[in-house]
Amino acid sequence: MELLSTAKVAPQGKLNIDDLKKIGLNILIFTSPALAVFFGQLAAGVNWKVALPVALLALWGILADLFKKLKQTP
Repeated sequence: MELLSTAKVAPQGKLNIDDLKKIGLNILIFTSPALAVFFGQLAAGVNWKVALPVALLALWGILADLFKKLKQTP
């Protein structure tokens, strides 16, 4: 029970350093592969308008994680 009492939880609507670290880690884990595919498509000569949905998917993941963290209640 001591673990729960010492946890650093930011108030709703604000982010602390631990939240930013978690978001950054999620970006590395989930967004980097999508961006690698996007840039790989561009390097292969695919038109950027055709490859754009992959980049939008990566952006969607970042925004979803950010809004999820902002909505969490302490």
